[in-house]
Amino acid sequence: MSCAVAVPASRVRTVGRLAVGVASLVVVVVVVPSYLTGTLAVSMGPELGFTPAVLGVLTALRFVVAAAVSAVAGRCVERFGATGGIRVAVLTVAVTSIAIGVFVRDPIVFAALFCLNGVALATVQPAVDLWVTRAVPGRRQGLAFGAKQAAVPTGALIAGLTVPVAAAGAGWRVVWIAAGMAAVLVAAFVPWRDGPRNPAPAGSADESRNRGSVAALAVLAVSFGFGSAAIVNLTTFLVVSTVRTGFDEGTAGMVFAVSSAAGIAARLALGYWADRIRGDLLTVLAGVQLAGAAAFLLLGLASGPVYIAAAPVAFAVGLGWPGLLLLVVVRENRQAPGAATGFVNTGSYLGSIAGPAIFGLLATRIGYSAGWLFTACCLIAAAATALAGRTMLRRRAA
Repeated sequence: MSCAVAVPASRVRTVGRLAVGVASLVVVVVVVPSYLTGTLAVSMGPELGFTPAVLGVLTALRFVVAAAVSAVAGRCVERFGATGGIRVAVLTVAVTSIAIGVFVRDPIVFAALFCLNGVALATVQPAVDLWVTRAVPGRRQGLAFGAKQAAVPTGALIAGLTVPVAAAGAGWRVVWIAAGMAAVLVAAFVPWRDGPRNPAPAGSADESRNRGSVAALAVLAVSFGFGSAAIVNLTTFLVVSTVRTGFDEGTAGMVFAVSSAAGIAARLALGYWADRIRGDLLTVLAGVQLAGAAAFLLLGLASGPVYIAAAPVAFAVGLGWPGLLLLVVVRENRQAPGAATGFVNTGSYLGSIAGPAIFGLLATRIGYSAGWLFTACCLIAAAATALAGRTMLRRRAA
C-alpha cells in the first residue's frame, strides 16, 4: 500500500506552466534544422548542389535515423528521466547546427550532420511528452499539448523569417550558426531533475486501461505516418514551390512565415478546444485532416493569389491536428506515456521519410502540382486510419 503526497494546486499550476514553456522552447530549437533545410534550399543550392530530389532525400535521411531510434528513445526517457533526454537532444542540435554553418562544403557532410539531428528529434519528442504529461493536470493537457505542438510551426515561422536575411547578404551559414547558439541558450533553461509528478487522475490505476492496445497504437502510428508525410512535404517544399510558381525568394519566405503563424494558431485553438469537449477526439482529428487534404488539392491546382491564400489554410488544417493524436495516445497509456508516444512517433518518422522522397521525385519528373496532389492523398489516408484506430479503441473499452 502506498501513500500519495499531496501537492498544492498552486505549485502544480506553476510547475505545469514552466514545463510547457521550456518544452515549447526545446521543441522549437530541435525542429528548426528541419525547416532551415527547406527554407534555405534556394540559398544553399548553388554551393551544395541541392535539387528537389536531393532535398527530399536529405530530409528523408534525418527521419530514417529518427525512426530507427524512436521506440528505444521512448523507453530510455521513461527509465532515466525526461530532462536528461531533453538536454541530450538540445546539445546535439547545438553542435550539429554550428558544424553545418562552419564546416559543410558538400552534401555528404551535410547529410551526416543532419542525420545526427534525427537522433535529437527522436529523443526530444517522447521526453517532452513525458515531462508535460507528468507536470500538467489531465484537464489541462489538451492546451498543454497544443502549445507544445504549436512550437513546431513556430520553428517553421522562424525558419521562414530567415530567408530574407540569408538572401539579403548574411548568407545561409550565419543562419545555421545562429540556430546552434540558440540551442545552447535554451539548454541552460532545462532543469537537472524532472520535478514532482502531477497527481494521477482518477481511474488511472485500472491496468486493463493503462496497458493500451498495441494494435490500436500501431494503427494510430500508421495514421501519424501518413499525416506526417503531408506535414513534412509542406514545410520542406512550400518555399521552393512558391518560387517555381513565379514569386521571388523573399516573398516565398514571408508566405512561409505567415502560413506558419496560421499553423501555430490552429494548434493552440484545437488544444484549447480538446480540454473542453468530451466527445471523440479522433473523429475531430479526421475531420481536420480531410479539410487539410482539400487545402493541398488547392495548392496543387491553383496559382497566383489563390495559391498564396491556400498556403496558410494548408498550414492551419494540414498541420493543426498532431496534438489531438498525441493527447489520445497519452490518455490511453497513462502509465508509460513516453514509451507510447515514442512508439507512435516511429510511424511519424517513417511517413516523414517516404513523403519528401516521393514528393521530390514527383516534383522533379512531373511538377509540383503532382507533389501537392500526392500530399492530399496522404492526409485522406491519415483520416481513414485514424477512424480505424478509433473503432479499435471503442471495441477495447466496450
